[in-house]
Amino acid sequence: MEQKDSPKFVTQQQARIRWLRSLEQRDGKRYFKSGFQKHDQTAGALLRGAFYLVAARAGIGKTAYLFSLAYRQVRAGVTVYFSNLEMSVEQMWNRLACIHESNLTLRDMNEGDLTPERVAYFVRLADQLQTFSPLFFESRDFAVMLAAAKAEIEPGSDSIFCLDYVGLLSMRGLGPDQRYWLISESAKQLKLLARDLDIPVVAAVQLNRDIEKRANKTPTLADMRDSGELENHADAVFALTRQDRDVLEVDVLKNRHGPLVSYSLRFDGPRCAVEEYE
Repeated sequence: MEQKDSPKFVTQQQARIRWLRSLEQRDGKRYFKSGFQKHDQTAGALLRGAFYLVAARAGIGKTAYLFSLAYRQVRAGVTVYFSNLEMSVEQMWNRLACIHESNLTLRDMNEGDLTPERVAYFVRLADQLQTFSPLFFESRDFAVMLAAAKAEIEPGSDSIFCLDYVGLLSMRGLGPDQRYWLISESAKQLKLLARDLDIPVVAAVQLNRDIEKRANKTPTLADMRDSGELENHADAVFALTRQDRDVLEVDVLKNRHGPLVSYSLRFDGPRCAVEEYE
């Protein structure tokens, strides 16, 4: 939660009282389970005020991972604010339908014939999906997105903010030659957003192409694209790779609040969904 500026240091007694009050007054969750048991058991749950990065090369599955996580949060009663800068709300709802209904694929959604029976099915499905959908934001302007988040998300609420992905953000008045500054400032502001609203903020980011040239494909923090400030401000970094098309490997490269671990999830390509192994 946001604290008032003070010209003095906080004494031990004041800190003790504030800490106990924070435990007493917080009726909501102090942490948020990711929805993936493997993640929660190894890396730990998502914490309030923390900024998380999901890093991957293009086409590996960072949107599928982030959106599958968001879907699980909504199912658990958390309000998810989701800003996707690559796809429209309609395209994201195609993915939502495929995650919710295991018999659907993205190709079905994009190419399937709309028979009267199919239309009736989608109308019924839409009523269900409205309950399980995040709240979407479409503008790529970082300042506009930040203002909307601060205006609509109640500090300390059971909410999570997701951004997909940092590399597509823009700021008015900034050109391509100022990209490093833009990414650095975005990383800092996303971390401050997490602290000010006292909620987890999870953002996707791309890894550099150089990782594909190495014999060892395991990512490192140095593989983060555009700016070293990204990993500096992040509380944790989850790097995704896929050597096997159906296996999504998650390497925790940084974790201020837990261990550095690795675990695997199942990647369902036709549905663009990430699931746990039975």
